[in-house]
Amino acid sequence: MKKTILAFVFITVLAVLLQAQEITIQNSAPFTYAYMECKGSYAQIPDKVNEFMGIFFKQGLMPLGSFFGMYLNSPGEIKEEELQWRLGFPVAGDAAVAAPLQKGECAFSKVAVYPYVGPYDKSSESYAKIMEFIDQNGYQMAGPIIERYLDMDPMSVKPEALRTEIIVPVEKK
Repeated sequence: MKKTILAFVFITVLAVLLQAQEITIQNSAPFTYAYMECKGSYAQIPDKVNEFMGIFFKQGLMPLGSFFGMYLNSPGEIKEEELQWRLGFPVAGDAAVAAPLQKGECAFSKVAVYPYVGPYDKSSESYAKIMEFIDQNGYQMAGPIIERYLDMDPMSVKPEALRTEIIVPVEKK
């Protein structure tokens, strides 16, 4: 009896974990965000996150969702020093965002979403799988890749347990 219960629990947990790793196409609501424009190597990310957070909260802004990175091009397309990316938070549409931060609108109606679990620096290894799924389902990429970081205090989470939602805006081919 105990073995049966343990087997059931194991299978249930495994099913939940495997389901959590599936890519889905979802409707997406537009949102306003405050961001810091960044350029160059992704090795700058930790320092830029600290800089952004300091400026964001000093301006008295309130996040309305998870912190994210938006990647406007990719290392496979251009030189490292030409990489363009943003760090930001969703904010109220009427938020008073001041320089050096900027305010943007994200208005994609459909997105492919992949719930990635693991170290931040390995998340891009999932991109080929996501792009294949998008193509096989009759969609094409329609905007920059967004990585939404879901852990409130990532410093207290083991790297292999960090949760990131990889979001790719899509449109029908």
